[in-house]
Amino acid sequence: MGSPTDLRLHSDALLRMFTVAEANALVPRLEETFLRLDPKLARLRELRELIEDAESYYGEGLADAPSKDREAYAESLQEQADLERSVQADVDDVHGLGCELKDLHRGLVDFPARVGNEVGYLCWQRGEGAIGWWHTLDSGFAGRKALAPEAER
Repeated sequence: MGSPTDLRLHSDALLRMFTVAEANALVPRLEETFLRLDPKLARLRELRELIEDAESYYGEGLADAPSKDREAYAESLQEQADLERSVQADVDDVHGLGCELKDLHRGLVDFPARVGNEVGYLCWQRGEGAIGWWHTLDSGFAGRKALAPEAER
């Protein structure tokens, strides 16, 4: 069984370099994607708990469970697989934009870019109205720095 941590969060596609304006133009689309993901991720958590509860009570596979419980378990497994495919499709859509989804649950997305003389990432987190941060390739979210005003143009 997969979990959201099993998702492909990084694309193997060629690197696209973004300007701040290009990245900002994608923010509304990313917000829509995360709004679409919210109920899917919540339901996945519920399903995992139901599945784990059934497995801990009856044992994996539920061979000794009553037929109604086995059927409910099988339905939960199928719904989980369907939702995982749907979530992966949303993640793949984000990758198709040329950006990198760094944290699915926090809504953290990086855009490869040249900032001044450095190659780094424009950094956006769900809820931020626009791109206002960047970090070097190796520093990650903890190394975020505010964009200089001239870079935001």
